Formats: sequence, structure tokens, C-alpha cells
Amino acid sequence: MGRDPREKLLIFSDGLDAQTILETYRHFQGRVRMSFGWGTNLTNDFADCAPMEIKGLNPISIVCKVSDANGRPAVKLSDNPRKATGEPAEVERYLKFFGTEDFIEQSVKV
Repeated sequence: MGRDPREKLLIFSDGLDAQTILETYRHFQGRVRMSFGWGTNLTNDFADCAPMEIKGLNPISIVCKVSDANGRPAVKLSDNPRKATGEPAEVERYLKFFGTEDFIEQSVKV
């Protein structure tokens, strides 16, 4: 379409860890602009730090989500339908528009 991909911004997220971020950065470096939504594993990445499994050290999904903007309800969709947030009727409206063909339902660590 005649657009320079180096002017595009890609935002990678969803359970990233330091190694995945570095690999992704190296792969796309110089090809696009990048940012990373590093949440769960940034805020609590203690898995495998103890000599035995301690459930209290498992990372949990700690994310701040927008609930509304300019007085209108906000909806957040994900490829995991369990992560969708917003008023249920609005979520359904967006799902009908965008579709759900690539969704994979996975448990959410809370």
C-alpha cells in the first residue's frame, strides 16, 4: 500500500517475559517501531525461584484496564475470550463485529 512499515508501531503483550521481549525486539529491530505491554511477568515473576513449588509465588494477572473514555463505556478484547472486559452487551456487540474465529479460551491467573 506504499506505506513504510518502519513508521508503524507494534505493541506486543500477553504474558511476556524478559527473554521473549528480547527475542521479539531483535527480530523486529529496524523494521518497525515497538512497544511492549509487560504486565503479569513484570509485576510478579517469581516462578521457579524457590527450590520447591510455592503456589503463592506464581505470577498473577495484574493489569489496569480502562473502564470508560469521554463518558463512553470501554471494551477490551483479547484472543482469549476470558480476558474481555466491559459491559457485557458492548462486549457482545464488538465480538459480533470483529468475530471470534482466532479465539483460544485459556485460564486466567487471578
